[in-house]
Amino acid sequence: KLRRMAIGRGLRRLCVQRTRALGGNLQRRWMSLLNDSIKEEFDENGVVCVRNAIPMEFVDQLRVAADRNMKNPGPLCDEHSAAAGTAGRFHDDQFLWTRHEECKNYLFNSPVAGIAAQILHSNSVSILYDHLLVKEPGTVAPTPWHNDYSYWHISGEDICSVWLALDNVKRESMVTYVKGSHKWKMMHKITNFSGESSDDGRYDESPNQDEIPLDKIEKGEYELLGWDMEPGDVVVHHGWTLHGASGNADLATMRRGYATRWVGDDIRFDPRPGTMHFNWANNGYDCGLAKGDKMECELFPVVHRQSV
Repeated sequence: KLRRMAIGRGLRRLCVQRTRALGGNLQRRWMSLLNDSIKEEFDENGVVCVRNAIPMEFVDQLRVAADRNMKNPGPLCDEHSAAAGTAGRFHDDQFLWTRHEECKNYLFNSPVAGIAAQILHSNSVSILYDHLLVKEPGTVAPTPWHNDYSYWHISGEDICSVWLALDNVKRESMVTYVKGSHKWKMMHKITNFSGESSDDGRYDESPNQDEIPLDKIEKGEYELLGWDMEPGDVVVHHGWTLHGASGNADLATMRRGYATRWVGDDIRFDPRPGTMHFNWANNGYDCGLAKGDKMECELFPVVHRQSV
């Protein structure tokens, strides 16, 4: 058994070494393909889809890590379907890059950090955290409408998420975005992804008071953006952009999304009450920063700097 484990680790290292050899060229290639229209679309809509952004070698590695993580999750894992008592499995876990070499390799050697930096017009980006979101076939649990910023211990504007498709995802199962909602800068009341009946109190101290306009969304008063996704496609959305998703009604296909959250030049640490910082710290992910510090440390390493 130990020999098999050693062989497995050796194969993963070989795969990572091969990918690192490609990393610099891939960064330069994909940074050059992010034209001004893509950046303008992000600035205007708060979200943009970039096709074929990530080479399949990285996608294949991340699939392996995702499957391994679902069998052996980390301390921040939430199983939303189980908590809500609904059919299927909605697996949600964070900081995979600290446990899985494939995820760390993706952060540091794929084009993803360069994509985030260019879209944010930022000189550098640090990784805030990575986030695996898996809905197995037949999963009922939705992703409730929310923006990410309301949960995060930050201040500033230079922040985005890059949501990478690891599977073919139809638009009806994909995340949907309220066009232009990043301009609202809404600090909304915190929504529990597992349903209010399973609330564990981690966000009880949040002072957020804004109400998500659910009625207007349901009545079609806002334009909603979404895409069919293929493996390697990414959606980049701003931290303020309102979004949500249905369950996975497809009875044959997994919906594995791997999101990376990137902070740029003006983001500072702001441990407001009721943000994710406190649950992270309680589970061994304390960044050690003081309020107002730039988000650069061992937990939030700088991954990409623009060449001068």
